[in-house]
Amino acid sequence: MTRRLAAAIAAVLAVGALSLGAAAPAIAAPDEITVTIPEFVEVPANPADGTTITNAQLRWGLNTEAGAGAFAGGCNFLSAGRAGDAGSARVWGAGDGLYSARAGSVRIEKPNAAGEWVPASFDTRCLDPQGRAVTTSSMTSASGNNVVIDGGTGSVRADGGMDLRWSGSFTVVFYGGMTYWSVTDPVLTIDASGTGRLVGTASGWGTSMDDTTKWEKLPDQSIVLAEVRRVDSSGGAGFSVVPEYLGVAVSDGQAPRTAQNQAYWGSFPQSFVDYQSRTGQRAYWLTSGGVRDPAKPATALTVSYDASAPIAAPAGGSGDGAQAAGATPSNPVRTAPAVASPLAVPSVPTMPIVATAALTTVPSPRGLVPDAATAMSPLVVPLLGTAAALGLSIIAVLGLMQLLPWQRRAIP
Repeated sequence: MTRRLAAAIAAVLAVGALSLGAAAPAIAAPDEITVTIPEFVEVPANPADGTTITNAQLRWGLNTEAGAGAFAGGCNFLSAGRAGDAGSARVWGAGDGLYSARAGSVRIEKPNAAGEWVPASFDTRCLDPQGRAVTTSSMTSASGNNVVIDGGTGSVRADGGMDLRWSGSFTVVFYGGMTYWSVTDPVLTIDASGTGRLVGTASGWGTSMDDTTKWEKLPDQSIVLAEVRRVDSSGGAGFSVVPEYLGVAVSDGQAPRTAQNQAYWGSFPQSFVDYQSRTGQRAYWLTSGGVRDPAKPATALTVSYDASAPIAAPAGGSGDGAQAAGATPSNPVRTAPAVASPLAVPSVPTMPIVATAALTTVPSPRGLVPDAATAMSPLVVPLLGTAAALGLSIIAVLGLMQLLPWQRRAIP
């Protein structure tokens, strides 16, 4: 028995050595593995083949609702600067020091009866271009106020893409001040195809329409303010574009699309509306099934490359006729790709960034979890083969030596 077992062990070791020797060429030695790390290429702030921008202007009213009548507090409006702490969900007063028509390079303007842009003020914040108080009973009754930021810097590349950034803040105030949030230092990136996004740092205080006693400071969060497509920068002086809203689908809180609401059904970007869940304004930035839904689509965003000679921008309550109630949807329903955290938007870098990331309405080209085939290392297959061959060899030798468990009774 002892001699037979010793012989079996010797045979197994011999077979194993042969198997490993045969598999050796498939496994590279450590000093044969070459890892190539691509050289980091920094995006130049002033590309030689483009145009350097030193004083760009950004003009935007977000949507009609941001200058419309409110069911409480009088109206919704925009304010320059980053508003301080009101202490509670309450209506702002003229002497609170919360409202500003101008703060540094940021100002608030609204159209007058002649269609000209004029400075806004606390006294005119709830008036339409004709000087009448805005009301919730009309979808076209709105102040048309816009935030205007000068001093943008960056570049417009020869291929039509651009990287522009502005310094400054503005505040979006709803229900007369009962809920508000701010945007700081917006950054616009657009690629050669005219696709891009406007990103900014959001901040503010959280409350709820169901519980106005709630009041908490919210953390700063980089969010996508607007996603744009088909930007035409060939004019040389700037452009106006209506950000994506119509047909954009997001998770949570969005009413079903129907024949009755399809003309204005959609949403602001996912990270945008998710942040509004904290401010208490979520329902005003997507189709929620409310009576004010037609006033929620995004209005035109205008960029002028030289703030001293800005291009003409739409002036009026709705900000852009293409998004008015009754318009035909310009894009189909598209669902955002799933992400680990809906607020996981990269922080704004200090250098220009290129809009290569997928937009909210564009499905991700591949999943976050790699396929099993692509995840398997090239070394795994030969190792598994070697292990299998060794196992079969062991069984075969033990069988020949009659040492397998079911053969033991036959051993003399």
